Amino acid sequence: MATPKTTTEKKGIFKDHGSKIAFLIGAILGAVTFIVIFGASMISPSNTNWLFAYTSDATQHHLGWVFFRNSPWTFPIGLTDGLTCDGLVSCMYSDSIPLFGLIFKILSPLLPETFQYIGLWAVICFALNGGFGAVLLYRIKPDLVFTSVGSLFYSAFPPTIHRIAHHNSLGAIWLFIIAMILCFDHKKEYKHKFTPMLLWAVDCMLAVLIHTYFVPMVFMVMMGYVILVVYRDKKFKKAVAVFGTSVASTLLTLFVIGAFYGNGGYIDGGFGGYSSNLNTFFNSFGLSKFLRPLNSFDGQGEGFGYLGLGMIVCVIIAFIILLGIIEKKEGRFIKSARGLIKEHKVEFWSFTVVFMVSFCWAVSNRITLNGRVLLEIPMPRLVRGCFSVFRCSGRFIWVPGVLVMTSAMALVSKLTRKTAVIAVALCFLIQGLDIRDWCRSLHNQYGHKPAYEYALKDEKWEELTKNTKEVIFLPMKDAYGLYMQMYFDFAQMAAKKHMGLSSFYLARMDLASVRDYAQEQYDQLKAGNGRKDVLYVFFDKEDAVEETENTKVYEIDGYTVAKVK
Repeated sequence: MATPKTTTEKKGIFKDHGSKIAFLIGAILGAVTFIVIFGASMISPSNTNWLFAYTSDATQHHLGWVFFRNSPWTFPIGLTDGLTCDGLVSCMYSDSIPLFGLIFKILSPLLPETFQYIGLWAVICFALNGGFGAVLLYRIKPDLVFTSVGSLFYSAFPPTIHRIAHHNSLGAIWLFIIAMILCFDHKKEYKHKFTPMLLWAVDCMLAVLIHTYFVPMVFMVMMGYVILVVYRDKKFKKAVAVFGTSVASTLLTLFVIGAFYGNGGYIDGGFGGYSSNLNTFFNSFGLSKFLRPLNSFDGQGEGFGYLGLGMIVCVIIAFIILLGIIEKKEGRFIKSARGLIKEHKVEFWSFTVVFMVSFCWAVSNRITLNGRVLLEIPMPRLVRGCFSVFRCSGRFIWVPGVLVMTSAMALVSKLTRKTAVIAVALCFLIQGLDIRDWCRSLHNQYGHKPAYEYALKDEKWEELTKNTKEVIFLPMKDAYGLYMQMYFDFAQMAAKKHMGLSSFYLARMDLASVRDYAQEQYDQLKAGNGRKDVLYVFFDKEDAVEETENTKVYEIDGYTVAKVK
C-alpha cells in the first residue's frame, strides 16, 4: 500500500514552516552582516557617488544599465544601444545583472534620473546567501539555533565579501546553494511530477539573468543530483528530464536577453592564468589578521577561495569527529572507513564528482602550489578555446569551498545540540576576529557617501558636445581595458547627452570590427575629412592629430580631444 503524501511533500524548497523560519532568520542575519561590513550608505538608490569615487567593475555594470535604460525596447529584450559602433549588445555583456536591469528598466519612468541598484543587489545577495544557507543546513539538522548561527558562514563567505563591492553580480552563491538543496530533496515526491524540472529550470534561468559563470556552477551541482536520481532512486527518465529542461531553459533565456546577438566572439584568451592555486582555501591574500598570505601567481585573485580561520578550525573539528565516527565502528580503521563509504556509496560519489569537477576546473590545466608550477597539462587548441569561454576558471572554486563548509558543519551537527551550537558559534567568532580588520577597512570605505566630483567639469565640454552624436576613441588599443577610467568618464557624459560610444569596456565585443571602424575614422580625420557630429577622444596624447584650420585639438581635464569645425 502506498504511503499517502503529506502536506510537507508539496512545498518545494521550503518543505515546512521550519524551513521558512530558518530562511527568514538566515536572510535577516545576512542583511545585517552586509550592513555591519559595508554600511547602509551604498544601498541608497540615489547614492551613485561610491560607484564613481571607487571605480571598478561595478562602475561598468552601472553605466551599462544607464545605456540600457536609455535604449528603446527591442527583441531580444536585453539589447543595449550606444555602447559600441558594432551595434546593439546584450546587457549581460556589461554585467549589468539583467534580472535587475530588466525590472528597473520597466520601472524607469517612475525612477529619478540618478538611480542605482548595485547596492540594493548586494544586500539582497547577502540576505539570500544567508537565507538559503540556513535552509541547506536545516536539511542536515532541523534546529533553528544551529542553522541560524551556521548561516552566518554563508552570508559572510570571504569570496563573496571580496567580490560584492566591485564585481557585484558574482555575489549570488545562493544560486548553487539552491542546487545543493535540490540535491538533498532528490527523493522528495512532489504533488506534480514536473516540479523538480521547474525548480531546476528556474534556477538555471536565474543564473543566466545574473551572471553566466553561475550557469556551469549550477550544472556542476546538477551532476551530483543526476547521480543520486539515477543510482539511488533508479529514476533515469527523471534525471534526463531535469537535465534536458535545464539546458533548454538556459538556452532560451540566453536567446531572449540577446546573448547570441551580434558578431562578438565568445572565446577569450587567458585560460589557466585566472585560476585557483592549490593553497586557495588557506591563502587569505593578506586579508587575514592571523594567517600570513601565501605565494600565488598574477591573476589568481580570480581564484580567491579563502575559507577563513574560523571555518578552517571548523573543518579540523569536523575531521576529528569523522575519525571518531569511523573509530566507533567494528573492525580496523581502514576497513571501517571503507564500510562507511560503501554504506553511502552513491552519496559519496555524488559529492566527489561535484567536488572534483569544480575543483579541477578552478585549478585549470596549469596546476600551481604557492609560487611553483607543479604541472601544466597541454591542451589542444579547440579544447582550450572551449574552456576559454569561462577563462576565469578560478571562480569555480566557490562550489567546492561551499561544499567543504557545508560538510564541516554537517559533521559538527553530529555532536549534541548544545555542543554543536557552541562549536559553530565559537568558530564564527574566530572567523569574525580573523577578517575583522579587512571588514573594518571596507566599512570605512563604503560606510558613508564619499565625496565625488565628476572629472569632465570644464565648461568647454558643453560647447564640444553640442549637436554631437558619437564619441569615438582613437586609435583603438588592444589593451583597451587599461583605459577604464577614460571610458567611465566619457560614458557618463554620453549617457547624459544621449550620445553613442565607438567602444566600451565589455565582456564580449567584436574587437576586430571596432578596431577597423576606429582606424577608418582616424584615417579620415587625419586626411581632413572628419565628421562634425563626433567628439574624437585620443587614448594617448601622442595619438592626437595635428591641428588644422578645420580641426581643433583641445587639452581639457586631462584628456586630449578633437572637434571638427
